[in-house]
Amino acid sequence: MSRAISLVLKYNKVKDKYKGGKAKFDPSKKWVEYSLDLIEAKDLLRNVDFITRFDLLKVISKIESKLYFHENHADFDFRSATNNLRLARKLLRL
Repeated sequence: MSRAISLVLKYNKVKDKYKGGKAKFDPSKKWVEYSLDLIEAKDLLRNVDFITRFDLLKVISKIESKLYFHENHADFDFRSATNNLRLARKLLRL
């Protein structure tokens, strides 16, 4: 399975029903994860077929909305997020 298809499948999963409670997550870490996926999706966009390109464009818009949500979260730390993104890109050579 190509990386583009696996990225599309990752963001097109059906979510489970909300069962209440408050989810605990670190928006800075999730922002880094989504930023890396956005970089990869934009890079893959150049080398895929016509149908997959439209699926990737939908995924890119989903990822951008998730990035916007995490940037506006109360616990988001921009400095640590950008430092972690820079380190991850250096390790992955993106």
